[in-house]
Amino acid sequence: MSKYDLLEQTFLGNFDERIPISIWKHHPEVDRSPEGLASEEIKFHKKFNHDLLKISFFGHYPCIDFGCTAEYDGAITGSTTLTSAAIQKASDWETLEKPDVMAGEFGNQVRAVEFIKKYAHGVVPTMATIFDGPMVTDKICDKNLTKYMDENPEIIESALDMITDVMIDFARATLEAGADGLFIASQHSTQASVSDEHYEKFILPQDQKLISKLHGKANFMVMHLHARDPGEVVRFDKISRTLGLDGVNWEDQTSSHSLSEGRKISRKTVFGGIDHNGIFRTGTPEEASEQILKAVEEAGYERLVVAPGCVITVDTPEENIRALVDAVRSIDPYKGQ
Repeated sequence: MSKYDLLEQTFLGNFDERIPISIWKHHPEVDRSPEGLASEEIKFHKKFNHDLLKISFFGHYPCIDFGCTAEYDGAITGSTTLTSAAIQKASDWETLEKPDVMAGEFGNQVRAVEFIKKYAHGVVPTMATIFDGPMVTDKICDKNLTKYMDENPEIIESALDMITDVMIDFARATLEAGADGLFIASQHSTQASVSDEHYEKFILPQDQKLISKLHGKANFMVMHLHARDPGEVVRFDKISRTLGLDGVNWEDQTSSHSLSEGRKISRKTVFGGIDHNGIFRTGTPEEASEQILKAVEEAGYERLVVAPGCVITVDTPEENIRALVDAVRSIDPYKGQ
């Protein structure tokens, strides 16, 4: 069975001789050019031969064309840090211009997808990482979105609409460039990140709009519901059941819901199981193997893609990655062992 067939059958709720695995990370510094990002993603896939290649653009890629700057400062996540925000005051929202997603930094990411397609087509399915509108909006105002939702609701609603439209355009561009699917990331999906009132008014409608506009355009879509801190309660009840989503990903090893609970609530394929900030990063290869085998046993084999709850850190030992891949490959769903 090809990796494409394996993924399709997993989304349908069937399983074959193996459980699919997807591993992703940032490639700091080199990921700032299309050629650099493509080269590192291809090299990483050749090394571990995982079943789904998530294209991880650098952490502030949608912000630059709005007028922000960002640099890598050594974070173990491999992501960048904002060094200047486009929005300094409320009136700045009114002068924000819609960028061309085929030019600038957006265009660089599209070209990276084109380069990766030359390697991946027919070899491994790919998914491009798309930030939802609220996530981008929060980033370009230096994480002051809640303040503007409180003080300038009409202005921020208009800005969210425009930025979501930009991300829809960018997502379509990545699909036209060769991406098979989309990985839609949200950072406002927990009760700690935003109030219920703000979520219902500003966040959920934008996510539903993005998904509905892309439904039918991508071969599959996976939603990442980000939890910043251990124990956070992830909102599964509405967005995860949205028509058009095929899978859901979250920090299952540290947040409020296990993989089996998330699957039951969402009724979708779940992505997770890897303790990316714990044993996988700091333990031995044997401990990494034991952790993932236990996670898979607890989750069950159906509608499961083994994956990190977020990006694996840049200091994760390669021997742990290899041990984990080998452990997952050793599982035989037919025999239940």
